[in-house]
Amino acid sequence: MSRPRVTCLARRWARAASVAARGIGVLFAAASARADWPPPPQSDGVYGRFRGDTDLSLKLGGMIRDGALSGSVGGSIHYYSLLGVTGDYSESLGADDVHARSASVGVELRPLFLPRWALGYERGPAWVDLALDSAAIGFGAYFSDAEADGRGTRGAWMSLGLGAPLLGDASGPWIELRALRRFPDHAAAGVDAHNALFVYLSWHHVVQLGSPH
Repeated sequence: MSRPRVTCLARRWARAASVAARGIGVLFAAASARADWPPPPQSDGVYGRFRGDTDLSLKLGGMIRDGALSGSVGGSIHYYSLLGVTGDYSESLGADDVHARSASVGVELRPLFLPRWALGYERGPAWVDLALDSAAIGFGAYFSDAEADGRGTRGAWMSLGLGAPLLGDASGPWIELRALRRFPDHAAAGVDAHNALFVYLSWHHVVQLGSPH
């Protein structure tokens, strides 16, 4: 084999090796990028809950009680999506309903977020983590104005709540459910008289109210 031909083959092999090396480098870069995806701000298990120290929410929906439907508005404020204050106001949609108006206020605890985040259990998808962490227990006081006999009721309540974000972020629209068990100061008629269910479309927004460290 002549020397020029050997030189030509050597150049071709060198060129092929260079192309292969570049291809391997691209593959390794792609694998590395894949391992880092999604970016940390979206995969840290927080989903915007540390943008501030306070989760504010406004709610609009209804309350089901005694087989009747009332229109409801509500609001809540939670410190680091953990402990907060919640309030609701409901008004009957029927003129002949027994309970015309109802108002309640209380405290609420969401015990799962900080332990799950600290132990590394926030692994996505975002809406699953946020929904699990929204599980809440609450208690407080209420007053209900009875339209039929002019006698209202008041007492204490306990609740279990759960929500789901529509956009996979702490701030934005949510759907929320909260079941209440009421303990009035006197007996009310009906087997379901002490139970209520709130169904809300809410808007949450995380803000910084305290001084940042």
